[in-house]
Amino acid sequence: ALHLACSGLMRGECEFAIAGGVNVSLHPNKYLNLGQGKFVSSKGRCESFGEGADGYVPGEGVGAVLLKPLARAIADGDQIYGIIKGTAINHGGKTNGYTVPNPNAQATIIGQALKDAKIDPRTISYIEAHGTGTSLGDPIEITGLTRAFDKYTKDRQFCAIGSVKSNIGHCESAAGIAGLTKVLLQMK
Repeated sequence: ALHLACSGLMRGECEFAIAGGVNVSLHPNKYLNLGQGKFVSSKGRCESFGEGADGYVPGEGVGAVLLKPLARAIADGDQIYGIIKGTAINHGGKTNGYTVPNPNAQATIIGQALKDAKIDPRTISYIEAHGTGTSLGDPIEITGLTRAFDKYTKDRQFCAIGSVKSNIGHCESAAGIAGLTKVLLQMK
């Protein structure tokens, strides 16, 4: 939603855009399926990038942001919480399963976003990651980030990483807006 909103703004298709997400869990079958598939944390909490993390915790949430071109927001006297320098989206490509991300696809799209935004990764001090809290997915996400950053720098441990999921669980279709909101509140 954020990528499409930004694309529409950059192409002049709209003067402003609202982007966000919502996730509400309304039926108990969801939890039965998650439990049977062994997707859910055995400890009842999400431990993004944590030792012994073994699953995610579903969360509910809703959020939205109003987006405008920077010059328009300044002219309108808006409270500006952040500036989006670039966005990118992809499909994960071929993987070994629904819960197994593709580190090569992740590295490619991160690299594309950095290139389009003209940002040197060495200047990034924090990344709000997906970080579902799984022993398989979290390391693959780190691998994708490392591969993308390696094209620019061999420096290590200069960028903090976190995930709002450790605080509120995985809001699924609202996970992106939850992460963005966390970053905006951190900067504020």
